[in-house]
Amino acid sequence: LLTAISIERCLSVLSPIWCRSHRPKHLSGLISSLLWGLSLLLNTLGYVFCTIRPSDRTCRLLLITIGSLDFLFCTPLMLLFSITLFLRVKCSTQHLRTGRLFTVIMLTVLFFLIFAVPLGTMILLDFLGYRFLYSPEIGFVLSCVNSSLNPVIYFLVGSYKDKRIKLALRLAFQRAFED
Repeated sequence: LLTAISIERCLSVLSPIWCRSHRPKHLSGLISSLLWGLSLLLNTLGYVFCTIRPSDRTCRLLLITIGSLDFLFCTPLMLLFSITLFLRVKCSTQHLRTGRLFTVIMLTVLFFLIFAVPLGTMILLDFLGYRFLYSPEIGFVLSCVNSSLNPVIYFLVGSYKDKRIKLALRLAFQRAFED
């Protein structure tokens, strides 16, 4: 989904007129549905071949396929379009307004690259036979941090410049620490 969001956002900034006049109206919903369906299919296959009816060879092949699709196709595309969007917005002579959506996307992609990509790369290389000092506990913590950061990013970016939320949050922290 991050890859699809990065591509769509980049295209809407690079060619806004084309996106408004020629882009199919329900394209975002269709792509999101297809990606959710693909994710559901791959996870269901993973559950069947790796848990219910364990087949070491099939499970390994499926996990290598998922890892390759994720880190050799989706991540480079997401990175390419995110960097293109970032450079276009920041280096533009037109002083394009960077809104909250741009900030959310950039922070989400940045934290994904920091926490998820190295872990996924190590797991993929481990399945391919290269051995690292991979610890499932560290992987679990990195995955949790990556997943937990998104709501924090959305909250902080959404409440940026909103004084009422800052005051309410400050008051809540003061009350919590008074006890």
